Amino acid sequence: MNADSLNPSELAGRRNEILTHFARIDKEFDRRRGENRLLVKGGDIQWESASRVHPTQQEGHMLARIISPELGFNIHTFRVFKRQIGGGGIDGAFHTHGDAVKYYLEGKGKEIIDDQEVEVSPGDLAFIPANIWHGTENTGDEPMVFIAFHQIPGTHLPVPASWQYHADDLSEHESIDSRLVTMEKEDPEAMDSATLYSWRQHLLHELGVLDDEFNQRRKAKNYLVPRNEVPWESPADNQTTTLIAPELGFDIHTLQLSVRVVPPGHSDDTFHSHGEAVHYFLSGQGHQIVGDESMAVETGDLVFVPAGTAHGIRNSTGEPMRFLIAEQLPGTYLQRPVISQE
Repeated sequence: MNADSLNPSELAGRRNEILTHFARIDKEFDRRRGENRLLVKGGDIQWESASRVHPTQQEGHMLARIISPELGFNIHTFRVFKRQIGGGGIDGAFHTHGDAVKYYLEGKGKEIIDDQEVEVSPGDLAFIPANIWHGTENTGDEPMVFIAFHQIPGTHLPVPASWQYHADDLSEHESIDSRLVTMEKEDPEAMDSATLYSWRQHLLHELGVLDDEFNQRRKAKNYLVPRNEVPWESPADNQTTTLIAPELGFDIHTLQLSVRVVPPGHSDDTFHSHGEAVHYFLSGQGHQIVGDESMAVETGDLVFVPAGTAHGIRNSTGEPMRFLIAEQLPGTYLQRPVISQE
């Protein structure tokens, strides 16, 4: 079909026809999300021919879908899968999609991202920006394997619509830092509507300033985190190191990647919550607590943490636990399409 040959009525009609079918599929996705799965053991990951899922030529390439709505996970932001590309092969056809991060497990090759070529090998991480033509090439004789954290197709980049005032108009007013000190003592429930709204506007202004700086740093357009920059021992001041995020020069909008090294015998004293996240365990063993569930985890396992669910880690062994954390970018929203249905 040649879309540019359609008149406005035909174009709108065609889109509505496709959306009607899409709505039926998406409704089933939502039904399967209701299974509320949390854990995938490494030994339970199943490979299938990539041609079962993708419409392009995928001969000799394998895919393992791990965490995704159709598999029973109540996830909306990103999905997780493994990919195997045969020796000397290219990952199907060049394509585009949303934000994606790949962590390389076996083999060697290169990512072709727009007009850039990035050499990759086990332990490296590569970021694929949204809406950029790209492909993966296996430059060795052995299979190339990576795990991907991939924005769910059909969702949108969450670009904020900032509310900002000109700096000159704020010069004679109380500084945001002074207001934040006051805010610590305020109870939002006790505020009248004008005060509540005013506080929100002041905070939105500051977020807008910070978002502008994030966008400036995104312009560095970094693609690669080499394996020698991924800490294998616990950092001196923190267990968690951010690897891929906007403030580090990656033009990413939906998720961020970090690595956590949990010392032997450590248990989280306080649990925390945030947006959707997936933990991929690289080494060690222990327990992941998600809400009321405690799950034994070991190398190769993956755990999905639903948005807003308190969670923590317990390492009762004598060895460190190491895991990648793919987490919904703070301040973004769960995305759900609104589609007309009869």
